[in-house]
Amino acid sequence: MGYMILYNFYRNAVFVLILFWYVLFTSFTLTTAITEWSSMLFSIIYTAVPTIVVGILDKDLSRRTLLTYPQLYGAGQRQECYNSKLFWLTMVDTLWQSLAVFFIPLFAYWGSTIDTSSIGDLWTLSVVILVNLHLAMDVIRWTWITHAAIWGSIIATWICVIVIDALPSLVGYWAVFEVAKTASFWLCLLAITIAAIVPRFVVKFLYQYYRPCDVQIAREAERFGNQSALCPVQIEMNAILDPPRR
Repeated sequence: MGYMILYNFYRNAVFVLILFWYVLFTSFTLTTAITEWSSMLFSIIYTAVPTIVVGILDKDLSRRTLLTYPQLYGAGQRQECYNSKLFWLTMVDTLWQSLAVFFIPLFAYWGSTIDTSSIGDLWTLSVVILVNLHLAMDVIRWTWITHAAIWGSIIATWICVIVIDALPSLVGYWAVFEVAKTASFWLCLLAITIAAIVPRFVVKFLYQYYRPCDVQIAREAERFGNQSALCPVQIEMNAILDPPRR
């Protein structure tokens, strides 16, 4: 629950910040590069289903491990999964990712004749791919439903953008078909994904490698069948929850 709260702040904030950078860059004009349909569908279709599926199906540890070592529930009491520090670190990461999504295509197409609808489609697709990859990095227990929800939402986004741009009555008619024919479009998608995800991946790796929490230790012991590794966790948790009296 703590992770999903942070993730929902992140996935909505990164999209809003892209719109914010556009407003600043265009001197607060009333125009928008991202279509109204994509803005509306972002929270309804593009990213909603993976959030619901992971929130329901994903879990840190098995029922057997938690019943054997109930001290692991102390992580929630100590607010290890949701606190002000994690919130602001998430917001810093969100800020960085929004800058990568907005400015990489802007500089790549600087001086070109590309229209706002085409670059808006690029922003939409890149941010949806990004937030779903972000979620996929943190999924602990994969099921076929989780795979279908995360990767299916990316496919659904492509289909929706293509359908929206194929309607002559809507703004941005045929935009995605024109911009997708260029190599710059696909290079931008790749560059955005690498620039936005790699810093978070490195920090996540270093933190889990050098400062693993009790839940992570228990998870690895559970995965590799080394239940003896849980003994230090139990001792540490007992010491925290039931300190010696003087």
